Amino acid sequence: MAPLRPLLLTGCLLLIACSPTTPLFVAQITAQEAVEHKALKSKRIAAAVQEEGDLFTYSARAIRDGKSAQAEELYLTGYRDRKLSDEVRAIALYQIGLIYMSRYNDQRDDTRALNYFYQVRNEFPQTQAASRSEERIEQIGQRAQQPVQKTARELLATWQPNNSLDLYSPDLDPDMTLLSRRAVLKGRVAEAEELYLLAVDDPGVTAGIKEKSLYQLALMYLAPTNPQANRDKAIGYLRRQLAQYPDGELADKAARHLDQALNQND
Repeated sequence: MAPLRPLLLTGCLLLIACSPTTPLFVAQITAQEAVEHKALKSKRIAAAVQEEGDLFTYSARAIRDGKSAQAEELYLTGYRDRKLSDEVRAIALYQIGLIYMSRYNDQRDDTRALNYFYQVRNEFPQTQAASRSEERIEQIGQRAQQPVQKTARELLATWQPNNSLDLYSPDLDPDMTLLSRRAVLKGRVAEAEELYLLAVDDPGVTAGIKEKSLYQLALMYLAPTNPQANRDKAIGYLRRQLAQYPDGELADKAARHLDQALNQND
C-alpha cells in the first residue's frame, strides 16, 4: 500500500486492498445465506453510489463492508498531514461525512456526519469541499423532518437501480473507478476532472496517485458514453502521464490507449 500521507484519492483510485473474507465454516452461515449476503453488499454499494456521486470508491466500499470507522481513521490521517493542500485535507473530512450520512450505511450517524461537514466549513471555508458540505448539511436537515426514518436494510429491500446509471456497463473501460464511471454516466466529468487534478497538482501526493489520476482523466474523456468525450483532451492527459511517469505501473496501458486514440478514424 502507498504511504498514508496522500489519502486524498486512496479510496477513489482503489489503492487499498480489501481484507480477506471470513471462511464460511468459521462464520457458520449457509451457502444460501452467503449468496444473499453477497447480493445485499452488491446492492448496497450501487445504491450508495447512485444516491451520492461524490463518494470515492474506498468510501463506497467502506459503506458496503461495514468499515466506516476504519475509513474514518484513514481519511483523518490525510487530514492531519499539513504537507497536503487545504483542498485535499478538506476532501478527506468531507468523505468521512459522506460515509456517515449515507442512508444505505448500517453505521449511519447523521450527527457525526454533520460534525465533519461543519468542520470542513469552519476550517477550510474557501475550498470546494466547503460548498459541498453546506449542501449536505441542508440535506441532512431536510431528512430529519421526514416522519418515517427507515433503516438501511429497509431501504435496500425496496431499492431499484436507475436504468440510466449502469456502473458496470461494458461501454466503460474496466479500469475506470466508480467515481469516473458515475461522472461519465451523470454528466459530471468536469467536476471529477477538478478532483483528479487536485491530486495531480498537489506536491504532497505521491507519484503513483498522480499517475493514476491522469489515467482516469484520459479514460473519462475516451469513454464513448461520455456526452463530452474529447479525444484530444484524452490524448493530452495520456501524453502527460507517459512523459512524467514513463516507468509507471500504468505506462503500458496508457501507451495502448494512446496508440488507439491516435489511430482512431474520425
